[in-house]
Amino acid sequence: MSRLAAWPLFRPLTPVSVALRVVSGVILLLVAGAACHEVDASRKALISDTERQMARLDMVFAEQTGRAVEAMNLLVMGAQETVQAQQPHLQGVDEMLRRRIRGVRQLAAILIVDAAGRPIASTDPDRVTTPPDRVTALLTQYRANPRAAMLISPPFRIADDRWNALLAHPICAADGTLSGVAIGSINLAYFEDFYRAVELNENGAIVLTLRDGTVLARFPHVDATIGTSFGNMPPFTRVLAHGLAGTLVMHSPVDGSTRITAIRALRAFPLVVMVSVEQGRILSDWRREALALVAGALSLGGAVVVLLLSLSRRSHEVEQLLAETHAAHDRAEQTKDRLLEQIAERERAEGELRQAQRIEAIGQLTGGVAHDFNNLLTVVLGNVEILQRRAMRHDTSGLPDRLAAIRAAAERGATLTGHLLAFARRQPLLPRAIDLNAAIHGMRDLLDSALGMGTQISLRLADDLWPAMADQSQIELVILNLVLNARDAMPDGGIISIETTNHILDRARCADGPPAGDYVRVIIRDTGNGIPPELISRVFEPFFTTKPFGVGSGLGLSQVFGTTRQSGGEVQIESALGRGTAVTVDLPRAGTMPSRQPSDSRQDSLTGTSATILLVDDDDQVRAVTAAMLEDLGYNVRHVDCGEAALMVLAQDAAIDILLTDLVMPGMNGSRLAALARARLPDLSVVFISGYADEIESALEPGDRVIRKPFAAADLYRTVEAALGERQRVSSNA
Repeated sequence: MSRLAAWPLFRPLTPVSVALRVVSGVILLLVAGAACHEVDASRKALISDTERQMARLDMVFAEQTGRAVEAMNLLVMGAQETVQAQQPHLQGVDEMLRRRIRGVRQLAAILIVDAAGRPIASTDPDRVTTPPDRVTALLTQYRANPRAAMLISPPFRIADDRWNALLAHPICAADGTLSGVAIGSINLAYFEDFYRAVELNENGAIVLTLRDGTVLARFPHVDATIGTSFGNMPPFTRVLAHGLAGTLVMHSPVDGSTRITAIRALRAFPLVVMVSVEQGRILSDWRREALALVAGALSLGGAVVVLLLSLSRRSHEVEQLLAETHAAHDRAEQTKDRLLEQIAERERAEGELRQAQRIEAIGQLTGGVAHDFNNLLTVVLGNVEILQRRAMRHDTSGLPDRLAAIRAAAERGATLTGHLLAFARRQPLLPRAIDLNAAIHGMRDLLDSALGMGTQISLRLADDLWPAMADQSQIELVILNLVLNARDAMPDGGIISIETTNHILDRARCADGPPAGDYVRVIIRDTGNGIPPELISRVFEPFFTTKPFGVGSGLGLSQVFGTTRQSGGEVQIESALGRGTAVTVDLPRAGTMPSRQPSDSRQDSLTGTSATILLVDDDDQVRAVTAAMLEDLGYNVRHVDCGEAALMVLAQDAAIDILLTDLVMPGMNGSRLAALARARLPDLSVVFISGYADEIESALEPGDRVIRKPFAAADLYRTVEAALGERQRVSSNA
């Protein structure tokens, strides 16, 4: 019996009080981290939302600004066309131009000059809003590039402290040379008034600049910024270098504040509109909410930490109590060890008793088996002696009869040995289609030997019995166990009946029972004492028995139950006190008929192919007889006495078709030899020879076959041909 769980297994590796203090610190850090993460996420979301709002406002302002500039541009170009159409008669043109721009607040004046800078037409005779030096600067640029597009000059202050800028278009002759310039004076205060009408927040600002960053107008108006340039500011240049619009967070050159800014350039004009808002004002409400969130999170985390620390103190008290209990537990451990020793001693005694019961169960068969073997040996030895004496006299009379008698005795001995191996559970489970009636007839001698005097067997076997799918040796063991149990239930003798019949199961009796279908049923009845109703449900339990102490091991019926279930069937028991017991075993019906063994009369006609077989067996006589059988069947045989020699043959000759090897050999056994041989020749077929094997199932691979000792030539022929046929099918499919 395994030792009970020791006390230290229940003691934690780390005291709970320490763990709780660690957990409290971790929780506090997690709460603080989560709060900081949430605060940072909300800040980023607020800034992102503000950037989107600024971008939308900037797009609106840029569109309105573009429309105002487009109106001025159309008036200037229209004035240019009018002057060109009226030349050389320009009387009244100046007044006509004044009337055109009278209602356009953003356009202060229009001036048309020739290539030398002399005025041709002007609405500003005093040149207040169109100073000559600014006009000369524009002429200089156009002389260098007559085909340049519209130009807008930097802002300049006029007499009444207002700020203006010039919008110019070149006038080119037919040959492409510069013949003049059409100029409009922009009233920059118009744009500041327009931006003022939008009523931005108190911390918002709108700036109109040239593409090079020179400020033309700003709201709120800051006179010192007009005419200055943002062109050397990396954020401004980074946005305009990659597109027409963008948003960024930048430090304002006006007041040094950090502002969220949207920048958008006008597509048709060399102008840029910027809308910005002070970041600090936007984040003021966020700061209050963030402080509230952090305070709430820390309060909640603090409450949890206080609770955990309180639990830590209580856990420390419990740990001290457990430490005191541990000392008492150690004292009790010594008493438990003594009890475990007593239990182990009892288990050893029970094991010895079970072994003695198994030996006794086998011993009950010894008398009958010994009697049968003595009879068989008498037949074999007697006929051999007769044949030897006649051989010396060259007398061959009666030779076939004597050989047939020896063969029959040897086959009865092989059958009896197979029954003994099945009873000892040394046979592998190899299910196949079997004739259950024939199997019961074949067991008759063994059953008669096991029952002894006073008990008779009555057979009632169905004539049209279906074939069953099971391992014949295991089913014979099931029948033997049930017959022995029936014998023990009739101490004064009686009749044991064995009945077979076909049975159709309509539906499964229980969830783990066999499914509906066709089954072959065998029923074993006795006329014994019966089993009490309260014990019926326990009869299949291992080591449970109704027999007196020392008479049975309680393993027979459990073996019957396990084998039947493993075969896909079911076992049931019915009993009544004083009227006997009936055990019903249902086995699955086989889909094919049982294979028939070749009759003795046909063995001489068996002829194999010219396949090459490598035979391995450590017993010289068995190897010689087996090789002779194979050669008589027409096979090419190479034989060796060990696995090492077989591997040398395989290394030299790759034309081996089948490896026929004994499973149990000294040194390298058949299973190991087969594994090494397959590594060298993957398509090699393997057939095992076995007379006794505990673990033969673990040695089998798909396509392998087993021949049980003793065997006849027909057994060799059938197994070898089947292996060759399987190999050919695998090769053709590949």
